[in-house]
Amino acid sequence: MEGEEGDVANAQLRIGSRFGKYDIISLIGQGGMGDVYEAHDTQKNRTVALKILSPQHSGNEQFRTRFQRESHAAAVLQEPHVIPIHDWGEVDGNLFIDMRLVRGQNLHELLAGGPLQPARAASIVVQVAAALDAAHQAGLIHRDVKPQNIVVNEADFAYLVDFGIAEGHGDSRLTMAGTAVGSFAYMAPERFDDAPATPAVDVYSLACVLYEALTGDRPFPANTVSQVIAAHVSSPPPRPSAVNHRVPEAFDDVVARGMAKDPDDRYGSAGALGRAAERALRNDSFSRPSSGPMTAASAPTMHANVPPPPLSEPQAHWPTDVVAPASAAASAAPNASRPWLIPTIIAVAVALLLGGIGVVIGMLANRDTAPATTSSPGNGYTVPIASPSQSNPAPAPNQAPSPPPLIPAIPPLVGGLDAANESCNAGLSLDGHTGFGTHSGRGSAETTCLFAGNVLTAYWNQYGGVDRTPRTVYAAGAVPCGTVPGASCNGSNFVMQCAAFGSDGWITCTGGRNARVFIF
Repeated sequence: MEGEEGDVANAQLRIGSRFGKYDIISLIGQGGMGDVYEAHDTQKNRTVALKILSPQHSGNEQFRTRFQRESHAAAVLQEPHVIPIHDWGEVDGNLFIDMRLVRGQNLHELLAGGPLQPARAASIVVQVAAALDAAHQAGLIHRDVKPQNIVVNEADFAYLVDFGIAEGHGDSRLTMAGTAVGSFAYMAPERFDDAPATPAVDVYSLACVLYEALTGDRPFPANTVSQVIAAHVSSPPPRPSAVNHRVPEAFDDVVARGMAKDPDDRYGSAGALGRAAERALRNDSFSRPSSGPMTAASAPTMHANVPPPPLSEPQAHWPTDVVAPASAAASAAPNASRPWLIPTIIAVAVALLLGGIGVVIGMLANRDTAPATTSSPGNGYTVPIASPSQSNPAPAPNQAPSPPPLIPAIPPLVGGLDAANESCNAGLSLDGHTGFGTHSGRGSAETTCLFAGNVLTAYWNQYGGVDRTPRTVYAAGAVPCGTVPGASCNGSNFVMQCAAFGSDGWITCTGGRNARVFIF
């Protein structure tokens, strides 16, 4: 404790002083490598977060290497959920890094008030997963994913911070006095064997974070480091629904696969883990109610006539619909004493078959007399539904009609300044992507450029591409969603309904209070 108090006292001495071109304003936080301050860049006239390596570590080559790696690793990443790096360098023998200052709390502080609602937990994990996927694509592994390194602002926009121990594929391991760098509570089993780190170690840590966000507890709470290590190596992944009965049981499979002992058994990417968490929310609407009371805030968001997106990853490593009962003999024994069961099943099947034939006959009889109708999905859009004809025959009963092709076109963008006095008349683009669906723009005067960009990023983070079928997107706005009357919210994020309507050659996303975003 005396050492920690001394470190805080030394950090406080910098407040009000000048460090190079920076005026130190206040102490934001402290970590194993150094201190983070709120500072004013006198040359650029902006307030920043300034991280300074502790003086006792400046002469240590390992720490210097790690600190420089953080600067370079984070600076090359252009993902919105990675805090941008402005500058880095050395002043009077002390290394520093200049970052964007983000106002908010880290996830560890948020969880001090108890577990998050499942929808909010899933949303934060999806955002962090996007940052990790970008890092992995650049050949970097974070290695220290934990609640303390996830900052959430007032709009529930999450940032992954502290790439100080990030390493590239094949890089040597950075250790200190034989102790692996990182937090034991979230470390993958293979890291305790000093095996080469792969993106799978970040997937494991993110699954641990998801568990803690859902329950408020670490996956393997223990009193000693040896107990934590033993649990990660040999204990089965914990079930969040067993700890917090408000958590849908579908999350158990997500955590189990994300925390699989063998890296090859985990999700193939952090984004896949995030998408599985979102599917767990949707799947819960068809499962049994939770044993705890469900409030409007804790209920999963469901929308009529909006099917879930196609599954790009397997649902879970152990699907609940194929798990055998605890005692197969016990579950099979009662049927053996019910000789009436099989004839009854056959009779019901015959009745259903005859009824289905009658429905098909009725459909065929009326197909040429059905009047043309329209379907209004809301928000002022009317989608025509053409009546079948000989030139456009009705699909077979077991064949879904194909959606009309999406012919790219420029949507009717709203120009001029938005409410924040910003202009994006030509639209916004998604970094690192080209082609249709990588641009967005304002579709209404109430929409800001910031929100149009966030919706585009959220759409790609959740689905990895565009499609004309209805999809639901959760995006952060300039203000928390709960402060906007009548808006549909997912935590502090706005729920946006996205689809291509009629013959439109673009995707229209609507929600909030008259907010409309075009993706084209």
